[in-house]
Amino acid sequence: MVMQLKSTQNKALVAFTAFVGLGILSFGIAQEARGALKDRVNYEIQSNLIAQNQDTSNELSAFANDGIPEGLTEQEWLAATGAISVSEMDSENYTVTVEASNLVPDGLYTLWWVNKKLVGMDMGPAGGSPNNEFRADSDGNATTAISVPANNNYQTLVVAYHADGRTHGEMPGEMGQVTFGHLKGNFARPN
Repeated sequence: MVMQLKSTQNKALVAFTAFVGLGILSFGIAQEARGALKDRVNYEIQSNLIAQNQDTSNELSAFANDGIPEGLTEQEWLAATGAISVSEMDSENYTVTVEASNLVPDGLYTLWWVNKKLVGMDMGPAGGSPNNEFRADSDGNATTAISVPANNNYQTLVVAYHADGRTHGEMPGEMGQVTFGHLKGNFARPN
């Protein structure tokens, strides 16, 4: 009976040791997987930031993330296009010119710089307020220019439409209600 008890204890000890060993192995594998996942996420974030910074396109594309103002169809809204160019550079400033078409006829617009962060974003009136304001002509075409600091870190240029006919100064106004992002693209930089 004592032999049988020792044998049962030995089997229990072996089973317990195997269980603990598997637990430690599982924990190690989980830690390794978590580390690999973290490395993958960091790699993807860095790759995306590098790709965004390397894209030097001077095109502005229509988008409807904030909705579409009343009285316009999605097709009309998304027909807008634009281009950005840089000129008149010196050590402190350079000029960004925006040419757009198929905007809201006679619509009031403003230009904004936007910098995405890991959480949230920073933004401000590109060229300062009220220099960032312009109005499309009766055919929906517009050309405007702003002066920006040469040492800026701006990532994106957004052209915002103000359905309420007010620019709201240092803030764009309630997005999706009175203000709608219409065009966006990479902020232009001197070569």
